[in-house]
Amino acid sequence: MKTKHCWNFNRRINRAPALFPRAILFSLALSFLLSSEPLHAQGLAKVSFPYSPINSSSLPWMIAKDARLFEKHGLDVDLVYFGASSLILQSMLSGSANLAGFAGPAIISNVLKGGDVITVAALTPMTIALMTKPIIEKGEDLKGKKIGISRLGAVPHFAIQLILERYGVKDATILQMGGQPEATAALRRGVIDGAMVSPPHSFLLAKEGFRELVGIEEYNKLGIKFISQGIAARRSFATKNREVVVRMIKATVEAVKLMSAQENVAKKVLAKYTRQTDLELLDRVYRLALETVNKDPTVPREAMTSMARLMGELGLVDPTAVANTPPEAFYDNGYIDEVKQSGFLRELWK
Repeated sequence: MKTKHCWNFNRRINRAPALFPRAILFSLALSFLLSSEPLHAQGLAKVSFPYSPINSSSLPWMIAKDARLFEKHGLDVDLVYFGASSLILQSMLSGSANLAGFAGPAIISNVLKGGDVITVAALTPMTIALMTKPIIEKGEDLKGKKIGISRLGAVPHFAIQLILERYGVKDATILQMGGQPEATAALRRGVIDGAMVSPPHSFLLAKEGFRELVGIEEYNKLGIKFISQGIAARRSFATKNREVVVRMIKATVEAVKLMSAQENVAKKVLAKYTRQTDLELLDRVYRLALETVNKDPTVPREAMTSMARLMGELGLVDPTAVANTPPEAFYDNGYIDEVKQSGFLRELWK
């Protein structure tokens, strides 16, 4: 399918004030260097953890951070929000991070190009929605329309490609907006006709009168199934630091348990990170998290197979490379198996 793409790059650079004390700058620089070590002085494994997006699928990490579950499991985690999975992947390949919160097509294409970033835990299926102007009533109405996504190569890009392919639309224009908040704002302003966004953005738009043209139910009807959120790791790092990966999985699933058991705590954390005060909206996002976040984060082999095959069919990756690559190259359930064998999951959910 030939779809027009428009690029829009935005960079934000933070600079230290010129008069910033040299002693503090030295201290910060030293801390940064030490952060690459497996353990810091207090015995906690230092982990830089970029993630995206800020929504229900990332709620377990927000809870694990604020409820100090990471620390409970021996981790000092620095949660860093990135606008799209493609940017997270770049940070991992550059060596800035070894673990991250994302999943989907970026991992498939990375492995097929020789990269070593894989999925080690699966948290949620596809929850991103295609929100459109009210006048767009069916998939075929997307012909000639402008659709906003976060960035090319990210989950929203793959999702809209699949949607357009399923509806036989070949002349839509896909616009790179930078992030879901930007795509949401562009739809409100009428700059675009549709936007690929997750809750709470999709819920806000629906409340304002925009149409959810494709959501979870429609994905099932269209036969679109894959992992949209999970824990990614550099295979080279995970092999040498197995215990760190296992601890990250344990902290995450314990946060899922806390999320389901303590509604008020979960909503408070959700409000903090999404910066939302609308109680009805927060309740909807929380309910979606309960509905979609996996209690058992085992990576489904069939989901990885389906993702790779569909990407090949859409021309996003080399179909021959997909055919010659075993699904296990994209993920490793060995770390989750270790968590299960320890009895941790069984005790957690009994």
